[in-house]
Amino acid sequence: MSRRICLFAGFDKKNIIQDYVVYLARKLSKFSDVYYFADGQISDKELQKLTPYTKYAASAPHKGYDFGSWQILINHIGWQTLMTYDEMIICNDSIYGPMSNIGDIFDYMELRDYDFWGLTENYHSNYHLDSYFMVFKNDILKHPKFHEFWNNIIPNTSKSKTYESILTPFLTELGFSGNSYIKNYKKEDQLSYPMHLLKFNRMPFIRVKTLSEPKENLHEPFFRLHSEIKKNSDYDPTLIEKHLHDNDSFLGLNAPYYAKKTAKTIKHKIKNWLLR
Repeated sequence: MSRRICLFAGFDKKNIIQDYVVYLARKLSKFSDVYYFADGQISDKELQKLTPYTKYAASAPHKGYDFGSWQILINHIGWQTLMTYDEMIICNDSIYGPMSNIGDIFDYMELRDYDFWGLTENYHSNYHLDSYFMVFKNDILKHPKFHEFWNNIIPNTSKSKTYESILTPFLTELGFSGNSYIKNYKKEDQLSYPMHLLKFNRMPFIRVKTLSEPKENLHEPFFRLHSEIKKNSDYDPTLIEKHLHDNDSFLGLNAPYYAKKTAKTIKHKIKNWLLR
């Protein structure tokens, strides 16, 4: 059995460890050693929610996005320790789940013998693997150029959000082979179709932004999500509803909730119109 370490990057504008994040950390801890770092000022009381499932959990403002948090964790752990693991996972809290057995996906990708892999692939700006969940084998962890990549992360710059698009071609140029679990033949935003991915690809995650900003990021009916999640996984949809409860763009995962949120939205718009 492979020995894995998971670097888990977090961010919450309210500096809260949300319940869906605790659930994700618990599931990740089943097959990896989890280290968590958040960009923000999260209290020790909040961080204690992760104590049963992590080897380390901390936070500090750094404005370096996910790659900044992963860099901080790498520096905290040290390459000498990281290189003792068979695989290193990087992931973040921009996803709900898992909604399927991640272990099965690791077994599937192990048979394909890639040096690195992700769950989905992206053609925005250039071909690359999405970094919300990526895996790197030990040969990469030992490579000096991979160490240099992380040493050269510069937080709080315009480049902070582009490291994702750089990483895949960087590793490919070094001679490593990588691929995605789900292929993107249409070269579109795969994560805008969560029900299709869950039903036909056993996709373990739903992107938070897909549900929090549905007008731009969801291409399927909202009200069917609840039943599809229940049908295809043992994930508790209330974790999503609780997280997005105060989000006016979120219209619920099932028909009654959808109707209630829609009525609330209409009422709010009428009230604003009358106050003009």
